[in-house]
Amino acid sequence: MKVQSVCEECGRPVQAEYIRRDQEVYLEKNCPEHGASRALASEDADAFERWIAFPSVTIPPRVFLSKGAKHKGDGSFCVPGDSECPLHCGPCENHLMTACCVLLNVTDRCNQRCPWCFAEAKHNGDGSFCVDEHKKNRPRCVDDPPISEIGKWLDRLIELGEERKFNIQLSGGEPTVRDDLSEIIALCKKKEFEYTQLNTNGRKLAEDPEYAKSLRAAGLSTVFLQFDGVDDDVYKALRGEPLFEIKKAAIRNCGDAGLPVTLVPTVLKNVNLSQTGAIIDFMLDNIRTVKGVHFQPASFFGRHEGGEGERVTMFKVMEEIEKQTNGRVKKADLAPISTGHPLCCFCAAYMKESDGELRPLRSGGSCCPEEPLEIIRRDRDFVLNKWEVSDPDAAAPEASSFDEALAVFKANMFTISGMAFMDKRNLDAERLRRCRVQVFSRDERLIPFCAYYSKGEK
Repeated sequence: MKVQSVCEECGRPVQAEYIRRDQEVYLEKNCPEHGASRALASEDADAFERWIAFPSVTIPPRVFLSKGAKHKGDGSFCVPGDSECPLHCGPCENHLMTACCVLLNVTDRCNQRCPWCFAEAKHNGDGSFCVDEHKKNRPRCVDDPPISEIGKWLDRLIELGEERKFNIQLSGGEPTVRDDLSEIIALCKKKEFEYTQLNTNGRKLAEDPEYAKSLRAAGLSTVFLQFDGVDDDVYKALRGEPLFEIKKAAIRNCGDAGLPVTLVPTVLKNVNLSQTGAIIDFMLDNIRTVKGVHFQPASFFGRHEGGEGERVTMFKVMEEIEKQTNGRVKKADLAPISTGHPLCCFCAAYMKESDGELRPLRSGGSCCPEEPLEIIRRDRDFVLNKWEVSDPDAAAPEASSFDEALAVFKANMFTISGMAFMDKRNLDAERLRRCRVQVFSRDERLIPFCAYYSKGEK
């Protein structure tokens, strides 16, 4: 299968091809200047071939913001130079799927200095410039956008989007270093964005029990919590310091505030792949607050200390999920979503039964309604109002009426999902064309997440 990629050395567009090598699949390419390279695409060639056969729906963005290169139909684009995909994005008319989630980077600052950071966020919080280790003396950090500017971003997203507005992810840097984060969340709610998510390391949530309550009161829908494992060795490797107790405190405070949490592990082969099952067990032990695990195999952009030897694909993650849960979660339960590219993600929803058994809520496979606007609504509503944080002091509810049965369902429903982000080595323009997670840039473009961070747009 031929696609378009880029050279990881010079960034020029090059044609690439997925090639099976025994039981593995690699994305292989050749740059005229820098030679051949390859990146692991799947440790299970048979599974890869099954997954790429899943059908995907096509609902292009309502508004195109740039002119794209002409697509030739063989995975490549025919216009050379800077306008050639995927170097020029906006989105253009080559995009096949409107976004589901839009990332707003509300700060470049951070209160951690993680060895692994896709955003290369700075450590201190005074808004000054910092030195980037990989690009000497490059100023990485700019002043936080004022809330008035963020309000204009939201207005622009209303203009660009459909009737059911985009889901909003507040990200950075670390959004909680802003003193006005609750005001930003309230602004999203005022402008009738139905779902607002906070991507966070959890430090501030752990420090102050009242802080989580203030974010919930402002209208925050859920917390996506950086959560790499269940012991401090993992955090020392990925984050440079012991953080497990901080993670647990953040989850407790979110539970008390009624804020649902999704755990988000960055997965590396020799660091925490072996903790896949333990992370799921931790979720099940804390299911009144923790409503999902969203695995993210590490991508090699931003600040990192690894390379191809540490790469894990989503196929390996799914294999380890089944193995490490002793088959309670099966690979067959997990499926791509019909509104994205099949190589980008997997997901499944489950119910934890009273005896501890896990029941999948749908069989593996893609399905969707036929009306495009209904597809958009259901896609964006998937994470909305699906979960309910239970009172930690209350007894487990019993399903003696419809309302109580619904409460039991929400209290014990959870999701297991994964997102396979791309870097320059494994970038595939066909996947960018169907990207559902896009970044709103300061020049008001909607850029696929992987293109944004692979190109160093920040």
